[in-house]
Amino acid sequence: MKNKSGFTLMETLISLLVLGIIFQIISFSTRLMTIPVKQRVNSEDWQILINELESSKHQFRLKSNSHSYVYLNSLAENKIYKLEKYKDQLRFSPGYMPLISQVNAVDFDYQEPFLKLQIKFNDGEVKKDDVYIPKD
Repeated sequence: MKNKSGFTLMETLISLLVLGIIFQIISFSTRLMTIPVKQRVNSEDWQILINELESSKHQFRLKSNSHSYVYLNSLAENKIYKLEKYKDQLRFSPGYMPLISQVNAVDFDYQEPFLKLQIKFNDGEVKKDDVYIPKD
């Protein structure tokens, strides 16, 4: 019997499987990198805004609204906040609390007990959501 050097069929199949898994990981990570950073930031900021508005730490109640601003009464802090677009930001006032940047337009509509938010970003992306906020 001669000693033959080389790869067995099983070793070849395992190495092809490992290479295939590595290729899948690389292709998945490059697809994630193609999502624009601004869209990811917009989505993260949007989720933070929705969570803050519905948070029990503020206990917001709607005081009044128009299509361009909303007055919210915080029962927990005993303050009234104005949520509005200022320049290219969505912010809470009094004070200066920017929540979302790169905002092109906002629209607030209240249909009890939901505040319907719509924000159009400078890059054309539009986010919409209904936030549960009872009337004051």
